[in-house]
Amino acid sequence: MDEKFWEIQIFKGISENSKTKILKMDKKEVYYKSSETLFNEGDEINYFGVILDGVLKCTEYTISGKELNSSYFFNGDAFPFYLIYGGASKYNFNIVAFKKSKVVLLPVVELKEIIDSDIVFLHNILTFVAEYNCYSKILLRCVQYRRVIERLSYWLLNINEADNIIQIPNSQEVLANILHVNRSSLNQELVFLERLGVIECNRRNIKILDRKYLEDLL
Repeated sequence: MDEKFWEIQIFKGISENSKTKILKMDKKEVYYKSSETLFNEGDEINYFGVILDGVLKCTEYTISGKELNSSYFFNGDAFPFYLIYGGASKYNFNIVAFKKSKVVLLPVVELKEIIDSDIVFLHNILTFVAEYNCYSKILLRCVQYRRVIERLSYWLLNINEADNIIQIPNSQEVLANILHVNRSSLNQELVFLERLGVIECNRRNIKILDRKYLEDLL
């Protein structure tokens, strides 16, 4: 198994016995091309997925086919733990490779047995699911704001990164999709805030220099 696999947060500190069982299970390492579908809404959830490389997009649609909601999974993320532990047996969204991705698929029944017998593993999963749901709540509140600069400000203020340095989730395109705004409009607001000295921005990170200014926008 790739060493990168064991460095993922949900596996940190788990027992050697748990690792051995995971190595022995009938798992799959799958490569997906950009825009390739992994799972469709209504598919049975037979595997947990762990992302080693790439970006996956999860999307829900209205009856008319309009995109209703979308979220992303990145390197080191895992899915769909919150569905399984919430009692769901089928996907309620589509999962597509937003970019070329490498995913390890682990059988649900076997992995749940390992998690249940390893207190550290169980704690990791609980923390992961809680953090995922908290972040989802932030995004739901974020898109209630009308203006692009308000959505951006709320996201920046509530992302909870250390030292006010926030990692851009993969790219500005992905961030724009997360905030449900136009990419060029998002870029304009980033440039505007940078010129005012409110933030510093590069391809990978945004650093908040003036939280008060962002707070006053909301």
